[in-house]
Amino acid sequence: MCVYPCYLHTLLNMKKETILEKYMNHVLEHGSEPVSVFQFCKKIKIDEAEFYAVFNSFDAVRSWFWEHIFHTTVSLLKEDETYKEYAASEKLSAFYFLWTQQLLSHRSFVLQHAHKTMKGILPTDRNLMGFRKVFLSYADEIVRNGIENREVAERKFISDRFKDALWVQTIFLLNFWIKDTSKGFEATDAAIEKSVTLGFKLMGENMLDQVFDFGKFMFQNMREKMA
Repeated sequence: MCVYPCYLHTLLNMKKETILEKYMNHVLEHGSEPVSVFQFCKKIKIDEAEFYAVFNSFDAVRSWFWEHIFHTTVSLLKEDETYKEYAASEKLSAFYFLWTQQLLSHRSFVLQHAHKTMKGILPTDRNLMGFRKVFLSYADEIVRNGIENREVAERKFISDRFKDALWVQTIFLLNFWIKDTSKGFEATDAAIEKSVTLGFKLMGENMLDQVFDFGKFMFQNMREKMA
């Protein structure tokens, strides 16, 4: 048992969540991050030491936002007994559906992040590196599960890179969701289904029909936006 260490971990996460919430509120209310850690801590009535006990900069706060959303999503999935029985492709789809739902509560903050970069959110965004690390571990688990149930073809020198392709897919879906103006984000749901299907076809076999279907979907979506 790790009662005391686990208790401390919980307290630290609660402190992180509090600081993150107040940081996001400041960014959304002022359109920019606080001028300094000192001024931010003064405004939210905590000592600087409390901030630096959990974060070393505002970059670290933004980075933890993405990690926090990821861990919350995976924790909720793993609480569902049916998730354990899913095929690899079903697990990944479930992750994306729930992940975008978790992001929905913070859409304004994500849009602010995307607007700041002016180019959408890139796979190499430094604020996503913590998220990337934990996602790649999760993606590797998904790929191995896919190899075991033969959804994924094990290919020498290539299989180990599949998780990186899933990371690029994740950022594609994130940017798609950011730009999605459909009712209830129905287009994002369709993009998730089609991109996961295509991804597993590419990692497996007989993918040409799925490439065509996905290309047609993207063409139709762009044409509707331009109409």
